[in-house]
Amino acid sequence: MKQRYVMLLLLLLLAGPVSLAACSPGHLGSNVIAFIRDGQLWTIDPNGANAFEVVAQGPPVVGYSWSPTHQLLTFRALDADFAKTPAASHLNSQPVTGQIGDVASTANTIGVDGGTPITIAFSSPSVYYSNPIWNSTGNRLLYRETPRSPLANPASITWWISQNDQPGGIAIKSLPGSYSIPSLSYISQYYMAIGNSSKGVFTTTLAGTNLRYLVHDPLPGHPLPATLERILWQPAHQDTSFLYAVPATAHDSTNISSHTVQLLLGTLDGHITTLATCACTQFAWSPDGNYILYSTGSTYTLLNPRDKTSFSLTEENSSVPYWSPDSHFLLLDGFHTLVLVNVAAKQQKVLLSNDNTTVSKPAPTTLPAVNALLQPVPNSLWAADSRHFLFLTRDRLSWQGQRLRNGKALYTVAIDSSGRPQGTPAIADTGNDTQVGWTYEDANTSFLY
Repeated sequence: MKQRYVMLLLLLLLAGPVSLAACSPGHLGSNVIAFIRDGQLWTIDPNGANAFEVVAQGPPVVGYSWSPTHQLLTFRALDADFAKTPAASHLNSQPVTGQIGDVASTANTIGVDGGTPITIAFSSPSVYYSNPIWNSTGNRLLYRETPRSPLANPASITWWISQNDQPGGIAIKSLPGSYSIPSLSYISQYYMAIGNSSKGVFTTTLAGTNLRYLVHDPLPGHPLPATLERILWQPAHQDTSFLYAVPATAHDSTNISSHTVQLLLGTLDGHITTLATCACTQFAWSPDGNYILYSTGSTYTLLNPRDKTSFSLTEENSSVPYWSPDSHFLLLDGFHTLVLVNVAAKQQKVLLSNDNTTVSKPAPTTLPAVNALLQPVPNSLWAADSRHFLFLTRDRLSWQGQRLRNGKALYTVAIDSSGRPQGTPAIADTGNDTQVGWTYEDANTSFLY
């Protein structure tokens, strides 16, 4: 017996410190960064210490998201049979975020320190799931189920709400059919979802009960192209108001395009206010609910819904916006540039860019199909303190005009209260990382991809 213990000790020593570090959690998750590398889910401290493989075995992980508490993660892993097919090796991903769309997979939750995952949705090669979306307290998850064939349409989509700690089939409820991803409310005593169907705009509890129609007829022009087909609760405003779009009519604007819409603010008591008329391609809230961000090609507009004042900036087309949790700053993460916007000062600064500062003119913006299966960005680049953020370089290696000495990597940045970077970016990891995220991202504040 003693000889067996000695041999076991020798094997552990031969395995080396890297293997030991990959097998044991090095933190409790209060401020760690997550990413996917080679089909596995990892976390790491912002300074690059304590790299930990949260999900180390099984089929490849294709997506994940932080819970609001930062103590849990949900992740999708490919269906075991589908993972063996050539199609699984050639999944399309969003160029900037790296996120992968609906696919045959399991949906799971796991603690930040690892352990045995809880599968909340079991896989089948014939069923696709979206990334699960957390509610604001992190005890429920919303996900979309669609059949692999025929192609999805609103009638074939099922929306499920699951508890975060119960295996699939035990604690799930279906929500009414909706053209768009249902938006989840914030106040715990109500916990409502709001959606849009052929019968109008409705609210329901997360158990799918107490169905109430706020608008009893189909919204004009709906369903819209998928990035515009949204009903969004206003964050931090007592779940009383919601944002949505309807097509503009000829007398609303002298320059009506095929996707010119009115952005409307509705209330539970039936009051509707027109906020803007725009050729919008995307729209979402700020975390404090005091601004609406919408895009029109390469123009990004921040609109104050209280007085309808706004300001616009022109940056790289199709950049992915990330609000700081305190709503003071906005990152625009593009394929060629990374821009930081100081909202109060109405100022922007290019932080990261290609070595060649001349960026090619982007292709014209095209809207997705009406029934496209899009998803919000599941994780934020910002730390919870709104004074740190991270970025992947990709091919953007010029930091404020100076080449990054350490080249391609995952970096973190500290800023002051005015948004000025403090020092140079610090390396957190140099692996083949994708889908990096520091904290939870509220779906009501995210664009769709």
